[in-house]
Amino acid sequence: METSSIILLAVSSAVSFGLGRTFVHFRNKKRKQQEDALRQRQARALRKAPPEPESRNKAKRKRQLQQLEKTAKKP
Repeated sequence: METSSIILLAVSSAVSFGLGRTFVHFRNKKRKQQEDALRQRQARALRKAPPEPESRNKAKRKRQLQQLEKTAKKP
């Protein structure tokens, strides 16, 4: 192979690799934004959901209250 052919092959390989990495980067970035938007929508839906009715089971109510207190204390 001639020197010019080797150089052309190296340049085309570098360009191809660079384009491939660029496409993968932007595809991952777009996928991450979509996942973040989905998580935000789900969190918003959970916040807007009506509260569950209080349980008739006294022990269960106590556990739920303790869990709520734990989550309220954590910043």
